[in-house]
Parts: sequence; C-alpha cells; structure tokens
Amino acid sequence: MNKFIATILTAALAFSALGCSVQSPTGGSVRGGSPQVSAEDSMPNMPKVKEKFEDMLAHPEKFPVNFVYDNVYYSGFSSKYMKELSRVRNDEDGMTSVDIEFELDKTMKVLLKTVYYAEYDAYDYTVYFENDGNKNSGVLEKVNAVDMDFTGKDAVLKGILGDHGNDYTPYEYDLKERDVNFTSTLGRSCHHYFPYFNLEHADGGALLAIGWAGTWQADFKYDADKKSTHYVATGTVGMKTYLKPGEKVRTPLIAAVFYDERDEDKAMNKWRQWVINCNMPRDNASTDLPVQPSLSGCFDGDTGLPTSDGSMSERYDTWKNTFDALIRHELILDFRWFDAGWYEKPDGTENTNLDWWGTVGTWKLDPYKWPNNSFRESVDYGHDNGFKTLVWFEPDRVTDLNNMVNRHGYKREWVLTLGNGVYLNNLGDPDCLDWTANRIISFMAQNNVDLYREDYNFDACWYWEIGDRYQGNNRIGISENLNLQGHYELFDRIIEYCAESGKCTYIDSCASGGGRNDLETLRRSVPFLRSDSDRTTIARRLAFTTRLSRWLPFTGASAKESGGQLESGGMDLYTTRASFIQHVNYSQQWHLNENNIKWDEIKRGRAEWDMVKQYFYSDFYVLTPFRSTEENAEWTAYMYFDRQKDSGVVQAFRLPECPDAELSVKFKGVDPDGYYSIRDLDGVNSAAKVKGSDLIAGYTVRAAQPRTAIVMFVEPVK
Repeated sequence: MNKFIATILTAALAFSALGCSVQSPTGGSVRGGSPQVSAEDSMPNMPKVKEKFEDMLAHPEKFPVNFVYDNVYYSGFSSKYMKELSRVRNDEDGMTSVDIEFELDKTMKVLLKTVYYAEYDAYDYTVYFENDGNKNSGVLEKVNAVDMDFTGKDAVLKGILGDHGNDYTPYEYDLKERDVNFTSTLGRSCHHYFPYFNLEHADGGALLAIGWAGTWQADFKYDADKKSTHYVATGTVGMKTYLKPGEKVRTPLIAAVFYDERDEDKAMNKWRQWVINCNMPRDNASTDLPVQPSLSGCFDGDTGLPTSDGSMSERYDTWKNTFDALIRHELILDFRWFDAGWYEKPDGTENTNLDWWGTVGTWKLDPYKWPNNSFRESVDYGHDNGFKTLVWFEPDRVTDLNNMVNRHGYKREWVLTLGNGVYLNNLGDPDCLDWTANRIISFMAQNNVDLYREDYNFDACWYWEIGDRYQGNNRIGISENLNLQGHYELFDRIIEYCAESGKCTYIDSCASGGGRNDLETLRRSVPFLRSDSDRTTIARRLAFTTRLSRWLPFTGASAKESGGQLESGGMDLYTTRASFIQHVNYSQQWHLNENNIKWDEIKRGRAEWDMVKQYFYSDFYVLTPFRSTEENAEWTAYMYFDRQKDSGVVQAFRLPECPDAELSVKFKGVDPDGYYSIRDLDGVNSAAKVKGSDLIAGYTVRAAQPRTAIVMFVEPVK
C-alpha cells in the first residue's frame, strides 16, 4: 500500500477552525475552558490558519469538541482534567498529522487524530473514545464533534440537499433571517440531506463536511449582536452509552477548508482540489494518481433471457457473445459491470423467480448459473481483451437466516432484525466482520475480480435501535457506532487485499444510488452511480452534474435516456455528451441488437469523452443558472478549466424545448489579457483567436436545432 493510501486509512484526519469558542450548556459540572477569541483573530486570514492549528496543538483545551462523561461536561482536552499520554507528530509533503492520546479516567482513553493541509488552508479531525480497562466505563453522552463560532457579519449558508427525493437541490439561506438545522437519522448519510456546507461570512468563509456514513446533525445559528455564526454538528445522533472493556466509539470526521475571498467559484474549486489531492483514494497501489475516469458496460440486458434489476439472467453461456460483439466493434471498456443476482440462494435451490433482493448473504456463485470455473473464465477472457471486472455486493443485509446458519457457517447472533425477514449483518461484531470480509475477499481472489462494488438498500436506523435495546440501559447509539466502524474496517481490508494483489485500491460505493457519499466514505471510494434516478432523463443528468460537480469531483451515471430507471434507452450523441462525467456506464443489448446499434456514434462519443476527461479534475464552473431536474426549455452550460495548462472545455446544451438558438456564454478561468482558440467539435462555434476579456464578457454559441449538445475546447494561442 503506498504512503498516501496508508495516510488516508490510518493517519486519522482531523479539522479545527479559526477562532472557536466553545459554548457551555447550562447546569452541571464543567471541565475545560471556553476560550474567547476576538473578532479580528477569528477572521479567516490564511496566514493565521497554521498559527491557529499550532495554538490548538499547544493548548488542546481549545479544540472545539465537547461531551459529557460520567455526568461531567468537558470542553476540549484540558490538561487540568485529563492526562496526556502520548503525542506523535509527522510533518511531510505539506501535511502535519498529529495523534494525541489522553487518559480521562482509569477506564476511558481519548484519542485525537488531526491533520493540517498547508496548501489548502484546511484541517480535519476525528476523536476516539476507548475503554481499555477491565470494567464498564462511565456513560458518554452529548458528544458534539464540533461546537464553534465563526466571527463575521452577513453570514450565508449555501449547499445542496441530498439524494432520494431532494435531487441534490441547491439552497441558500441568509442566516440573519433564520436558523438552519439538518437532521439525518435514517442511517444513510446522503439520502435527503447532504453533509457538506459552504458558510460565507465577513470577507471569506469555510467549506465544512461531516464524514460519517450513518446518522448526523448540523445546526447553524447567527448571533446578530456578536456578528458570529454558531456551528454545532455530530454523528450517531443521540448517543448515550457506557463502553464495555475493549469497546471504542468515535466521532465523525470533521473537516473544513477556509477561504479569504467571498467568491463562490474560487472557494468551491479550492475545495475540489483539496478533495482530489488529499482525500480521494489512489487508482492503484503503484501510483499517486487519484481514481482515474473510466467507462463500464452491463451485460444483463444482452442474454435473451428474462431478467430484472441486476445481473439476474447472466450465466456461463451468455457472456462471451457480448464480449465478442464489443471486441469486434473495437469498443473496449474499462470495466465489465457484474451486478446483483449472481449469488447462490441461502437454501441452495435454483433462483427461478429473479429475486436478487431477497436472496443476498451467501456471497457464493450461483452454481446453476455459473458451474465449475465458468465465471473465472469470463473474467480472464475480459482481462485478455482489456476489460477489468467489478462485482456487486451488499454485505449489510442477510436473508433466510435459518439456511445461512445451517448451510453457510453463519451465526444467528450476528444479525439485528425487525422480524420482517430482512436482517442487518452486524459488522460491529468482530466475528461477523471476519466472516464477511473472508467471504468477499475469497470470492474476489478465486475469480480474479478487479473492483468491489458495494450497495446498501435499506435504512438501518430501526435495526440499530433494536440492537441498542438488546443491550439494556445506557447503550443508545452503540449499535450504529460499532456497526459503521466495522463497515469502514471492511472497506480497509478489501482495499488492502486489492493493493497487495494489484487490483483497484478503491471501492465503488452505492447505497440505493447516492446514499453514502460522506467524506469519510469517499476517502475509500467513489460513486459509479451518483443516484438511481440518474438513469432516466438528460434534464436530470445535467441538473445533477451542475449541482454535484462542485462538491464531488468524481461521480458516475448511466449513458442513456429513458422514462424509467430500469428501462432501456437510446445512446445518441446528445445523450452521450450529456454523460461526459468521471464514470460512464453503458447498458445496451450489444449482441442481441448488434445490427441496430449505432456503433460509429457510440465510438465517436467515447473518443470525445477521451478528449474531455483530461479536464475532469480541473476547476469547474457553472455558466448558466441552476435548472430543475424537469427543465427542458432552457440552455445549460458548464466548463472545466485547467489553470496550469491555460486550457479547458465548455459544454453547452440547447434542451429539447428551448426556443432560443443562441446563448451568450461568459467564460471563467481564462486570462483576460490572453488569447484563445475555440474548437467546437462540430465546427459551428469555432474561432481562431479570441481575447480572454471578450470570452469573459460573453461568447455567443449557436445551435440551429433543439436537443443539441455543444463541446468546445478552449486553448491558448499567441
């Protein structure tokens, strides 16, 4: 495993903020200080970020964390009330990582893991509480992972909502007019709400993230008299638990990137570069490059057999025809996508009713579909012809518990259940984690699989609540916290195996679409499918690209347009160009419909994507107002621009019902004194030489017909 991956997985990663002042609750004993910081000192002046970080390291009581333990309130990590046991510091490659361990009492240890990123004016941190004694600890409760003030007038909170119903809809709240609260308690971190925020105040601001795959809460409240914004956030909402000997719980990863100019484009692009360079997993163990853009193809619709969502109808005698059709037409994709339904039913009978949902848990190949070594043969054939293979799993669910116990070495005590026949596979149990990890890694090794794709298709909150009740009094939140720590450990073990075996050192993360794309998860993964609903219309796909790309530099979608998520759809040039993002999934009847597929058009789109992808990790700008997911009567335009190369690409779409044949596009990122050529791939909007200031003022693009996609490269000329 390379040094970057090791740092991301084990170094912890932590955050703090300029000018934090911890707020004490009323009543009860209080231990620790509430440092008061002047308005001038708490302004986000970039030279002071490092100074503030060092000050908090020198005075850990200033870290903006507070909690109640054994009925006593603690703010920060004061040496008056807890003993510092060890401190490890590493300064390397522009990063300062520090681990500090404290003794709270004879049973409870507290570990603070924090990192400062000099180039990005950013910090992050995580706090761990561990009982290393031989008796139960006191009760830990009211844990605020962050509790701090941002001093500065005219505070505005910006961001987007989450997946599932809210469709990543942008918001902007004037905090002088209202307080803002986000509470996500169903158990999938990015469904409905999104744990990333842009807090503008004074002349700058901070980009904030809560990295936790489960429940979380964030509150923003502006104090007009103090001209400051109070920010409080936590994960494992409502946690109140003692720890048994050997148990450990943790806060979310708390992160912030500071900026000192109230320019949203500059701020968001600073965030993007920090995510790309300091957070995203590496593509493999032999490179320092982040996960690279990729293309994939599903074979599930190409079998001629009855099918359902997933790879239910794929089997030993269907795959080769599809591979050969793609190879014949020279359409080599990065991944063959092998989805749900490939596994043996727990009772060992043939799965004749195409049920992928109700048969998960064994993680053994269905012998009726894949006898002997037939699946490995298909993977190796793909490798021989330039295709890697990704395989779908859903390790958090188990079905048919009796047969899992009787036939597969599973233990009944590993599940949490609501009595509805669907069981939570409790990865918080170390033995359950071992069984699950061994099952998955053994399958990947036996079949030479390149990439692990994980799904998560239910809300776990009710199961965690049941698990807490099984534990008795004062165990609220323990099931969630241990379960998600086990989930991260599962990711880490799979990544470690992949690093050692030359496979992809990242996860393809899914949770009914975009349900778990919090920052902690995305330090191990990327989403090849950013939303289940982004398998339908182009209006929705364009809306998602403009909304998500500023926050998540890597997302994926299906390259089709259809009325429903599971319906097949067309792949003309308009659809393909609208799908130019970091991961594109093709799903066609490659073999069955070979003579009717527009192979030349698909290959042209693929060649264009190859040209565009060089800019996917550059600065990103939205050039038109945000559109609704149903908008078909306007233009949408956005661009990527690489400041080092002084070049980029603009994409503009005249939507199907748009009456206007022209759009004035105000370019961003270009040098106003420089000169650029505009190279339209269709030749319509090309120009040999245009001054940057004229591009900034507005460059007119034309599309004679509605439903037209324009791709223009912007390149410097002398």
